[in-house]
Amino acid sequence: MMNELMRLNYQTLIENVHDLVFTLNGNGEFTYVNPRLAEFTGRGKTDWLGNRYDHLIYDEDLLSARENLEKTFQGQTRSFEARMQNRDGTAVYFSTNLTPILESGEVVGIVGISRDINERMKLQQELTELKNFNESIIESMQSGLITLDLNERIMSFNSGAQEALEYKSAEVRGMPVCDILGKDATDVILKHNGSTSVPKREVTVFTKSGREVHIGFTVTPRLDDEGNKVGTIISFKDISQIKSMQAEVIRMDRLASLGVLVSGIAHEIRNPLAGIKTITQTLEEELGGDDERKIKLERIVRQVNRLDELLKTFFDYVKPRPPMRKIHHVRDIAHEVLTLVDKKIAENKISWHENYDENHSYVFADFHQIQQVVLNLILNAIDAMEDGGQLTLMVGPSGKVDSDGKRTNKSNPKQNENNGFVEISLTDTGVGIKDKDLENIFNPFFTTKSKGTGLGLSIVYRIVNDHDGKISVNSTVGVGTTISILLPSKELET
Repeated sequence: MMNELMRLNYQTLIENVHDLVFTLNGNGEFTYVNPRLAEFTGRGKTDWLGNRYDHLIYDEDLLSARENLEKTFQGQTRSFEARMQNRDGTAVYFSTNLTPILESGEVVGIVGISRDINERMKLQQELTELKNFNESIIESMQSGLITLDLNERIMSFNSGAQEALEYKSAEVRGMPVCDILGKDATDVILKHNGSTSVPKREVTVFTKSGREVHIGFTVTPRLDDEGNKVGTIISFKDISQIKSMQAEVIRMDRLASLGVLVSGIAHEIRNPLAGIKTITQTLEEELGGDDERKIKLERIVRQVNRLDELLKTFFDYVKPRPPMRKIHHVRDIAHEVLTLVDKKIAENKISWHENYDENHSYVFADFHQIQQVVLNLILNAIDAMEDGGQLTLMVGPSGKVDSDGKRTNKSNPKQNENNGFVEISLTDTGVGIKDKDLENIFNPFFTTKSKGTGLGLSIVYRIVNDHDGKISVNSTVGVGTTISILLPSKELET
């Protein structure tokens, strides 16, 4: 009587537990299922009893379920997760514990207890989808994003950071951020690492290839659910082009201001010079041919003429005439210049080389203004090769002339791409230009020559700009300098 009562109590308990309880015989067929299992799958007891356990498992989980079933029949207790098919064919998730039923030391059946994990799996799937969604947003950002742990080691490195800094995420993950951004830049970026509100800043970093890049950045701490700091988030953007445009605006404002100033001064100086020259020439005529004072007067006239030429240069700079553009072959322009400087090239023991791509050597330009550009560049190159060297002119289709942000000075053409432009590159093997001078070489009155006026490259810059072109400089001290100019090959659409 007591045993029967206990059996009924156990049966009542099993029938009403929230877990899914079942038994299998030695063939893996259901011999008992509690009501909760039938409710969970939408199948009645008649759908279960006599049916094999693995016949109701979702196809993708079938192999795992059979392996666990086989090991349970071998006497092992197994736990696993799988999906079971509902009556309507949909999948329901459950976690199962299988325990062998032993009789005389042999497995004669299995007791299974399963739990409904659909809510957990749904939440896990939502978290996975949210994680993938967040990662896809981060990866699609044009801005660079770097996350650090508390030891300032890189935990993530999105595609924007990879593109800007030329590193792959896999090769930098786990590295100290200072090994990638440089110690000085890292110190600036993480200066206020503990603050929740860090103002925007700018800093210069170097890419994997050594290219200098200006970045604007923000830094915020990475917090856990309890508000504890667990790392740092660095968001940044390459602002090299913006910095270049800012420098361009400053330079053009400076040119305009200096133009007004120079124009006024040159005009005021020219009139007294004309009077000095006239009086001096009159005195020359009054003196006899053997008078020693006449030599001094001749020197005065020569110096006045020199000042007059300088003033003409000033006027060319401040009041350039608009270019009268036609289609010209660059060879015709270059050879016109060579007739003026070939003797000087030979005297300085410089070898001249030129190469033209016949399909990309015609420019839509003012012949005389571009002639002045080429002449100024060649004269500068000759001055840079006092001990001789090689001077090479290359003309062909446009390439990427602004790849090095630090060593590039450029104007803004009316179209963004270089298609429809011809590139004219002049390369010398001279002393090169120091890095600190590269940013200033196009500024008026900047010169490193003892007798220079500092207007030659300023005039070159203005002419190229007036032709809707670009100009860039790449120089290495002790190796030489290459100046590249892009000029349109046809009239640009306005």
